[in-house]
Amino acid sequence: MGNKMNVNQLTEELNAWVAGDQDTHVLIMNFRDACEQAQLPQKYSDVLESVLSRLESSSLFTEESCSFSKKDLAAALGLWLEKAQQASVNKNN
Repeated sequence: MGNKMNVNQLTEELNAWVAGDQDTHVLIMNFRDACEQAQLPQKYSDVLESVLSRLESSSLFTEESCSFSKKDLAAALGLWLEKAQQASVNKNN
């Protein structure tokens, strides 16, 4: 059915974003698309949107804002990706 999440691609994009080689808005769009295509339970979408909204807010600042650390946001997305992958695998078994 093609609803398996491409975790490796998202991980590469996340790492590129941390390194400054990926546009924030492209990263956000790709995570949203992946979540939608994987057809994960609603709670995964809710958590992802929470992280992505902070990411969108942080992109409005050129420097690290005191509220949102790029490292913390990357860690949150990495954790979400790990949990979403587990849910995707469990759903498809």
